[in-house]
Amino acid sequence: MMLWIRAGGEVLGVGVAYAIATSLPALLGKKALETRAAGRTQPGWFMALISGGLFALAVRPVIASLTLSTHSLMLSLWLLLFVLGFLLSMIEAVAFSEGPSPIRMGHVGGAMVAAAAAAVAAGFLIKPPTSGSLVTNLEAWVDRFGWTNLAIRVVGTAVAFMVAYCVIGSVAWYFVRPYYTDPKFGLRLRVPRGPVIILLQLGRGLLAVLALAPLIASSSAQGFDWWRRFSIALAVTSGVIPILGAAGWPRYLRVVHGLEIVVFALVYAFALWKILGV
Repeated sequence: MMLWIRAGGEVLGVGVAYAIATSLPALLGKKALETRAAGRTQPGWFMALISGGLFALAVRPVIASLTLSTHSLMLSLWLLLFVLGFLLSMIEAVAFSEGPSPIRMGHVGGAMVAAAAAAVAAGFLIKPPTSGSLVTNLEAWVDRFGWTNLAIRVVGTAVAFMVAYCVIGSVAWYFVRPYYTDPKFGLRLRVPRGPVIILLQLGRGLLAVLALAPLIASSSAQGFDWWRRFSIALAVTSGVIPILGAAGWPRYLRVVHGLEIVVFALVYAFALWKILGV
C-alpha cells in the first residue's frame, strides 16, 4: 500500500510542477502563447496536470533501470521531454505550416522551462536504484562499440526514424488529408516536398537519438525489457503529451495524429533496440 501511495505522490508532484510551469505566463497576466498553424496553444491547468502525471508514470520504468546521479537524471529527463516532447514537434510545425512560422523564441523558452520543471521534480521524487556518472556511462557506451561503429549505428537509427515516419505517416495521411488541403479548416497546414520531408526526418531522427543517448547509455535494461520500458516513455513523451497540448486542433485530427505518433514510437523504440544492440 505504501508503494502505491508513494508512486501516487510522485506522479502528482511531477504533474503539479509541470502544470505550474506551463501555466506561468497566464498566472503572471501575460497573453497565452499560441501557435495556431501548428495546432498548439498553451494547455489549460488540468491538461497540463495530466500531461505531467503521465510523464512521471511513463519514465518510472526507465528510471528504475538507470545508474545515474540525481543531477544527471534531471538533465537526461530534461533532454527527453524538451527534445522529444517539444522541440521535434516545433521543428515539424515550422516545416508543415503555410505562411509565417508559428513558432517563436518564447515558445521554445517556455518549453525549456516546462521540461525543466518536470525533470527536476521527477529527479527529486523518483530515484534510480543506484547512482552513477553520466560521463562514465557515455564513455563506456562509446568504448563498447568504438566511435566509428557507434556513429554508423546512430546514423542508422536516424534512417530508421525517417523510414518509419514516412511509412506510418503515409497511412495516417489517408485520414487527415482534408485538414492539410482544405483551407476551410483554417489550420494553415501544408505538406512539404518529398526531399524536404526526408531530410527533415533524418535531422529529427539524429536529434532524437542524441537526446536519448544519456538514458540509453545509463540503462541496465536489455532486450525486450529495454523496449518495453523505453517504448512507453517515447510514446507518452513524443505522442500523448504534445497532442494533449494541441488545443487548437480539431479533436479528430488530434486523435489520428496521436495514434500515429504512438505507433511510430513503438516502432522507433524497436529500431533503437535492434540497431544499438541494447
